[in-house]
Amino acid sequence: MRYFFESGNFSEISLAELIAVFESFNLPKDSIKKVSNTILLVESNSITKETLSMIFDRLAGCIRYGQVIDDLDSFLSPYLERKKVVYGISILGDSELQIKDVEKLSNEIKRGFRSSEISTRFILPKQKELNAAQVINNHVIENGFELCIFESNTGRMYGNTLAIQDINAFIKRDVERPSVDFDMGVLPQKLAHIMCNLTGLKNGIVWDPFCGSGTILMEAAVLGFDVLGSDIDLRALESVNNNIQWLSKEEIIKEVKYNVFYLDIHNAERKLLKDLKRTGINAVVCEPFMGPPQKKVLSEAKAEDLLNSVRNLYKSLFNAINEVSRIGFKVVLIVPSYKTSKGWLTFNISELVGKKWDILNRKYGQGDLKWKRINSIISRNIFILEKR
Repeated sequence: MRYFFESGNFSEISLAELIAVFESFNLPKDSIKKVSNTILLVESNSITKETLSMIFDRLAGCIRYGQVIDDLDSFLSPYLERKKVVYGISILGDSELQIKDVEKLSNEIKRGFRSSEISTRFILPKQKELNAAQVINNHVIENGFELCIFESNTGRMYGNTLAIQDINAFIKRDVERPSVDFDMGVLPQKLAHIMCNLTGLKNGIVWDPFCGSGTILMEAAVLGFDVLGSDIDLRALESVNNNIQWLSKEEIIKEVKYNVFYLDIHNAERKLLKDLKRTGINAVVCEPFMGPPQKKVLSEAKAEDLLNSVRNLYKSLFNAINEVSRIGFKVVLIVPSYKTSKGWLTFNISELVGKKWDILNRKYGQGDLKWKRINSIISRNIFILEKR
């Protein structure tokens, strides 16, 4: 069987996340192929639809997934037994096809249904593809189908959408959570979710040593991890408590254990490190404080000051992690790049971690794992590490 996954705006990160989640299900990454800038193809006779559904539910970097259609007539045949069909057609990724081609194919399908006296309702995409709201609000998957057309390196392909990302759930956790500090900078909800998945773990204990208001901890909890959060700012710890309790009150999470505590990473007490070691932490997922949100290009001197601050945080962090971790321990972290008048400035995490850690980025893809918005002053470089 062949299935397709449509990646989001950051295709290399989407690919890495899918491979890592496959790993957490003990599935081989060799069944995943990137066949275009936006389409990931999964080919396997041993992976069930139920398993793929569970995998998709864990993802934040993929918009939709579905089954590849080898023959359109055979695909449409079962719908001829219905009284009414709701359907849409989406052009995914780069394609020469236009909306007029969608309308033409839609009319052909509609004529076939009418000849069998089947009532139809066609949902026209606002752009080239139906957005999540159109699919969800019109109950397209439940009451019919979304036919997807996409190009691959072997030619044009068709697919039937099996599920689409629940964007409303991400929006709810982002907008409705009770505590957030925008002055400190906010990690995007989806990126936090992806970073937790990049650990290649399905469960266990995740520690965010610079937890802020708890975006990473929230997403880890949603995925079923138990979580530990620490920060030098006591107000941040109160925010985390509020947000985790809100998740529980809203019944978004169940039976997740969590604990938050004060920590100055530069002065971590020996007793605290021993307690953390006994806790059995499986992974650290974090973004350090990278300075306040920037609205204009930085001077080189300012960028270097900010980078030195991040370097020092990570030096202290890895001194602590080396005390509490064991072989196989995972770390997923962000190293910032700052835009200056003379180009982007950053540093490589390999400067800090030494020979005790493997950098796994190439295991999960060939491109850089970079989260950068258009016209942004700060970009995020994601690194995946494992202790030797």
